[in-house]
Amino acid sequence: MTSDTFRPLYSLQISGLQKTYTEGDRTRKILDHVDLNIEEGEFFVILGKSGSGKSTLLNLISGIDKAEAGQVIIQETDVTTLSDYEQTRFRRDHIGIVFQFFNLIPTLTVLENVTLPLELRGDNRRDAERKANVLLDRVGLLYRASSFPDTLSGGEQQRVAIARALVTEPALVLADEPTGNLDEETGKIVLTLLLELTRDSGRTLIMATHNPEIVPFADRVCRIHDGRLILTKQAAQVAEAVVSHGV
Repeated sequence: MTSDTFRPLYSLQISGLQKTYTEGDRTRKILDHVDLNIEEGEFFVILGKSGSGKSTLLNLISGIDKAEAGQVIIQETDVTTLSDYEQTRFRRDHIGIVFQFFNLIPTLTVLENVTLPLELRGDNRRDAERKANVLLDRVGLLYRASSFPDTLSGGEQQRVAIARALVTEPALVLADEPTGNLDEETGKIVLTLLLELTRDSGRTLIMATHNPEIVPFADRVCRIHDGRLILTKQAAQVAEAVVSHGV
């Protein structure tokens, strides 16, 4: 196949995305006509200061928040046209989300937290537990399956959150500052694990972070500035720009 006929497979296509927030009598434009294509299996990093719009962009991609204008197409489905109910179902079946603060349910065991997305979509309990146990083994926490989240360290809780995000075998994984609430060494362990699990299965990973140390691991990187995405293929150039701009 020649380069003239090659067409990349996109996990995500964004066009003309806009989002503003109103604070009192002042309107602030967070995202300004954002365009972005991300290929299947790509690890894409979004850098930016706190409040720059990184989390907002992930929330718009996942359908948690709504844009004023623009399209978000995930595997040929325009999620911006879906109803709230349809977006919830689509997110549950096709998107895995890893949050900075873990968001585990404290009254559920580790195993129950991981099986919950499967049970919500109607999988039988035995199959759900089998899939959850496989992932808990991969993240090194099968022996803590019956433990509750408050008995785990921060790093362990984030590893459980990764297992929960991947248990439905989503096409797209969104990670919002997944190492931001961890110490440096634990953060490296969690990042390595997240990359291994997504790379091994060919999943697309989009990560929002303010940490430039993640840049060398990425396939592509962008920086959010004044509501626009500044894209580059050279991770080293981004890392230098991040340091010089204090992002």
